[in-house]
Amino acid sequence: MVNTIWLIDDDESIRESMIFLLSGMGWEVKAYESIEAFVTAKGESTGIVGCLLLDMRMPGKGGLTWLEEGKWRWPMLPVIIMTGHGTVDACRRAFRSGVFEFFTKPLDADKLIETVGLAFEESQRRFVAWQETSRVTARFEQLTAREHEVLTVLMEGLSNKEVAAKLNLSPRTVEAHRAAAFSKLGVSSLVQAIREYDKLQSV
Repeated sequence: MVNTIWLIDDDESIRESMIFLLSGMGWEVKAYESIEAFVTAKGESTGIVGCLLLDMRMPGKGGLTWLEEGKWRWPMLPVIIMTGHGTVDACRRAFRSGVFEFFTKPLDADKLIETVGLAFEESQRRFVAWQETSRVTARFEQLTAREHEVLTVLMEGLSNKEVAAKLNLSPRTVEAHRAAAFSKLGVSSLVQAIREYDKLQSV
């Protein structure tokens, strides 16, 4: 996974200084002068990793307003807010919107570098979780409606015979659906199937 810093700030001098500082750490920095420029560049891509350095106040749409709109499409991208007008209320709003860290300008270079490193670690954690969720989702999507129904009732703790009676099926049919579901999910027991199912519910 490439450690990329996505930087959005309308001040060209700040963009240049941030690129100089962060690229000196061996990190890739991609800078944009506005939120609109970033969104246009990324299009429908949601699998972005790294971290986002976002200015809170900019002409047009500011960073905090953007986050509060609730249309965030990049779940693996921790957001670090930067502002020259930091207030307690703004800080609270930022963290309520899921911001990873909040900095007031002028930035403490050492603290920023440390925080970016931690953001990369968080992005990696989210990426691994996303991969696992995608894997489990793909497997569950292979189940037929009947296999999913049988498995759901089995996870309630019912026996094959009880499931058969509840769904008006023969015990042999229930066993066939159960075996097919286990094969598609790559599990060998109901306990393992439940663990896989729980991963989807924790998203």
